[in-house]
Amino acid sequence: MKDQIELSITVRGTVAEIWRALTDSDDIENWWSDDVVIEPRVGGKFKEAWVDDEGNKGLASGKVLSLQEKKNITFTWREKDWPKEAQTECTFSIEDQGPKRVLTVKHVGWGSLPDKSRAKIMKDFEVGWGYHLQELKSYLDD
Repeated sequence: MKDQIELSITVRGTVAEIWRALTDSDDIENWWSDDVVIEPRVGGKFKEAWVDDEGNKGLASGKVLSLQEKKNITFTWREKDWPKEAQTECTFSIEDQGPKRVLTVKHVGWGSLPDKSRAKIMKDFEVGWGYHLQELKSYLDD
C-alpha cells in the first residue's frame, strides 16, 4: 500500500507570491481557510481547525520541522482524533522553471495510522489536497 500523497500544480505567480501564499495568514485564508496557521520558522506551529460535512469539528496540528525560504517548508500533521502514535509530515516545495513555477505538496507517514482506516483517510486527504491546490492556483493565477 502506498505511503504518500504527492500532487503538483503549475502556477503563474512568482516564487515570492507563492511563498507568501503558503506562509502568510492573510494569504492562506484566501485559498485554504482563515482557521489555518503556519508559522514559517523551525519549531513554528501549524494548526487547522475545520468542520466536516456532518458538522463535526476537527483540529489538525503540528510544528514546522524545516524550511528553506521561498523553496520549501515541512511540518508535522496530526488530527486530534488519530491514535497517539499517528503523525504525518507535509512538505510544500516550489520549483522555479523559468516562465512557470511548480508547487508540489507531498504528505507522507501514513503507515503510522491504523490499517483499517488508512486507505479512507488517505483518499480524503488526496481529495482535500487536490481541492486546496486548485484553490491556490486560482488565487495565484488571478
